[in-house]
Amino acid sequence: MYFVHNKTVAVVGLGRSGVAAARLLSVRGAKVVVSDDKSPDKLSDWLEPLKGLPVTLALGGITPEVLGRCDLVVVSPGVPARHPALESARAQGIPVIGELELAYAFCAAPLVAITGTNGKTTTTALTAHLIQAGGKKALACGNIGRPFADAVFELTAEDWAVVEVSSFQLETMVKFRPQVGALLNLTPDHLDRHGSMQAYVEAKARLFENQEPGDAALLNTRDKYTPLLSSMVKSKLHLFGFPGGAGIEDRPGCYVVGDHLELFGRRLMAASDLRLPGPHNLENACAAALAASLAGVPDGVLATALAEFHAVEHRLEEAGTVGGVRFINDSKGTNVDSVEKALMSFDRPLVLILGGRDKAGDFAVLGPLVREKVTRIIALGEAKAKVARQLSDAAPVVEAQSLEEAVRGAYAASEPGGTVLFSPGCASFDMFKNYEDRGRQFKARVKDLAEAKAAKT
Repeated sequence: MYFVHNKTVAVVGLGRSGVAAARLLSVRGAKVVVSDDKSPDKLSDWLEPLKGLPVTLALGGITPEVLGRCDLVVVSPGVPARHPALESARAQGIPVIGELELAYAFCAAPLVAITGTNGKTTTTALTAHLIQAGGKKALACGNIGRPFADAVFELTAEDWAVVEVSSFQLETMVKFRPQVGALLNLTPDHLDRHGSMQAYVEAKARLFENQEPGDAALLNTRDKYTPLLSSMVKSKLHLFGFPGGAGIEDRPGCYVVGDHLELFGRRLMAASDLRLPGPHNLENACAAALAASLAGVPDGVLATALAEFHAVEHRLEEAGTVGGVRFINDSKGTNVDSVEKALMSFDRPLVLILGGRDKAGDFAVLGPLVREKVTRIIALGEAKAKVARQLSDAAPVVEAQSLEEAVRGAYAASEPGGTVLFSPGCASFDMFKNYEDRGRQFKARVKDLAEAKAAKT
């Protein structure tokens, strides 16, 4: 617990999580100072929710002077953990924590925490759906869209918080302890921030750091880091996914066995009953079913609720069909590995829209799948030249200057019965506010195209 009443607390980084942290701190009686490098005119969307709250604004620069006058600093995940002003605060003995840690301190509910490179949003939403189907209140929150610090206002000890957790958030955790923690997979991502794969893996592994023997740790049988991570886990180890791939002895869990899902040795449901496409979603379903089972949901309820669940927004989401061409919105695919999984979920012929702000990804690894399934690539954003350089030997690459141009170009390059897959494999911040904004703009451009075609007809 952090005693913040009448304490001066800085919230560093004004965005979704920063607003939620400021609100929580204000309710708890803290004197809140909000600091951000951006000027007020660039933060209007985030300043609006703060109106009426007793907060002081220190915008246009995150400075050691402002933080040095505070008793506690709460940093948003978008701010680098090694920002000079944060380092100065630490040197003065001022605690620096993240919004995740702050919310945990005031959360009455037990936690399922889900992290990994890909599949977090789908698995988090699915886990909350399964627990709710079991008759308990469960809120999906965290990196999924609704900040954890906002969700705590609605949670009691009888409920469950299902928290999507990023490596950025785990960097600043101190006491955060989920009763159920799932690490879905680990492939290169955010190396522009973490600097190395080792540092990235270490950040993700912190999910299990504070767990106790009665808690549960869930690891993917096919992930190459599972043998290493399993040796570090202090809680009860469970596995999920396709059996026999972890290089360690079988553990209790949820597996894809032949044509069905098997939970703790019991047949749960036919794999074909799952509406989510691709083998990676079978792994996600296993992780969610296992987590929900550990939260007390019966098998029969799990099977029914799994079969009812549809894809979440921006993750292999149907965005419409125009002239027999199917459009898929995978804006949540923000790294190369997520693009690979998306490509594996569809057959040829595909036109792939790829690109955005590069995160030090290696697009060349997509070459074999692109040769097999993709007829053309439309490259977009800051990374478009790199996409062309690394993949032009696998498929023709055309560079687009806007999302509208990319959508129209992809349609023109498609044949009836084909699919346009929008899976950027990059961050969105070169052209959009975030991946949600990018995905919604993609769907809007598809709708515009459909209306233009209908008008011509």
